[in-house]
Amino acid sequence: MAATPSVKVVKQMLYKGEQHNWSNRYHFAGGTPADGSHWTTLFTNIRNAEKLALDPGVSIIEMIGYGAGSDIPVATWTGSVAGTASCSDAISCPGNDAALVRFSTAARTSKNHPVYLFNYYHFAYRSNASSDTNVISAQWKTLLETYATAWISGFSDGANTYNRAGPNGAAAVARTVSGFLTHRDFRT
Repeated sequence: MAATPSVKVVKQMLYKGEQHNWSNRYHFAGGTPADGSHWTTLFTNIRNAEKLALDPGVSIIEMIGYGAGSDIPVATWTGSVAGTASCSDAISCPGNDAALVRFSTAARTSKNHPVYLFNYYHFAYRSNASSDTNVISAQWKTLLETYATAWISGFSDGANTYNRAGPNGAAAVARTVSGFLTHRDFRT
């Protein structure tokens, strides 16, 4: 499989009294946006979908586009777009608690193990209806599922549609949002 382009979405939130940045990188199939205008449209469409699954305490502050197999940026956006998620069945969790989204692919490793793609989302919401404090909010889980499904369906740059894939081209075919919170330490 061939290397794929990617976009890194950088988010910022208050964590232990300081602004903290974290990011998700999404590789995608369907080629590379043709120019800055197409990258801008792609960034806007991704940002508009992702903000719906982010708490208002999280802001998308930067998006960086990369060509296939490269870590050299070819397009960037900077600004501040706050999340808009609102979950009435939830209690906010500490910043390093996260939800896990797993994308499955049809690809297999050389040892015949399935290839998965993962993303974590911080400023998590736990369910206020469960005595288990590790159960994710049902409403937030739905918002994350909607966003993950949008990656499988694909985002447009105005001319082409780009679908979630791995760095070596394994296309995402399904998604799962864990029903339980996980923990991911931040680098300090």
